[in-house]
Amino acid sequence: MRNPLAGFADPVRRPRHIMWAGVALIVLITVTVGSLASTSTRWFCNDVCHVVHYDNAKQYFASSHANISCLACHIPANLDGIRFTAEKAEKLPDVWHVLTNSFHMPLNEASYIALSMPEGQCTQCHNLDNRTITPSAGVLIDHTVHADAEIVCSICHNRVAHPEVFDLVLPGNEKHEDFMTMTACFRCHTLAGPSPSEFTAPGACSACHTPGFELVPPSHGAEDFYTEYGDSSGHARMAAAETSKTTAAEEFWAEVESKLREKRPMFLSRLLRIPHGELADLPPAGVVNECSTCHVTTTFCEGCHGLEMPHPAGFTEQHAALGDADAEMCARCHNKTGDAALNATACDQCHHSAGDPSRPWVAEHDEAARATDILTDCYQCHQELFCSVCHVRGTKASRY
Repeated sequence: MRNPLAGFADPVRRPRHIMWAGVALIVLITVTVGSLASTSTRWFCNDVCHVVHYDNAKQYFASSHANISCLACHIPANLDGIRFTAEKAEKLPDVWHVLTNSFHMPLNEASYIALSMPEGQCTQCHNLDNRTITPSAGVLIDHTVHADAEIVCSICHNRVAHPEVFDLVLPGNEKHEDFMTMTACFRCHTLAGPSPSEFTAPGACSACHTPGFELVPPSHGAEDFYTEYGDSSGHARMAAAETSKTTAAEEFWAEVESKLREKRPMFLSRLLRIPHGELADLPPAGVVNECSTCHVTTTFCEGCHGLEMPHPAGFTEQHAALGDADAEMCARCHNKTGDAALNATACDQCHHSAGDPSRPWVAEHDEAARATDILTDCYQCHQELFCSVCHVRGTKASRY
């Protein structure tokens, strides 16, 4: 007689399959949840991934956020379980770079993370409605005005979790700017003209400083900073250094800005619409000339010097004509005798250093000429027939 159950699974074995499937599901869930939990700890980020996070970890443990999980800032806030898992899964390719030590350097180039971090990363813990703001002495900060202008927290507070109080040791890594400096503020605040960023704010001292705050920096009190008809090399060195710094920063930003703007969230983030911030239009703080945070350089510097400062390219070839036209202008910097009566001899202090600046050069140039090599010294500026114009013809010579 044919078995009526032939062709059907053993009814005794069916519950066993269901049981093992349930066990497998439980194991999978346990492993998944355990993996997500363990890889979300600061221990995992700083010890397991220490090859790439070594520099960041040192600074992190010295910060006010040392007890906060790394993911609180580096994973978009308030994700549901599916999107959180997807966000973590997108980090899996980083394992290969960690194992092969092939991570892109420098880390967080040009403070890209701070410039693109959504405000929700900070406000999930910090609430300005019930938080007492304690700015530095003499500084006024209106956070409401900044928030209304959609200026997110990390645009200013970029080194809170990684203050970089220790030297960086990873090859190719670079120290980041601190956006809490005054020059960084002047990416938006300006005394005159458009700001270098997408934001524009007032640059008047009273907008950010309390009455009575000492506005003059200590560097300006140095003995050689500025003395009329004396040593003013201090402010000249500072101005030259600032010009060099801003030029280098502008060139750097021109090189990396487009590369940073091309960064996009990975596939799963775009598919699941995981919120990632957009790069703010803020160049490095280095593009701000520190002198311009207090002085409108086009009127203050040039108003005193009478011409473009620092001297532009090609100035050496032109400065003799300027000196002939306005010796007083040159003397403002180049007469170091302390006596304004000697302004007319300011050029002689460089070009006729063998002379006594307190005496007219014409009266003493004969002695200097006898004591020097005319071919190698005098003829660096003067043509060979220059002397004969006066000594032979008896007429006043031109400078050359």
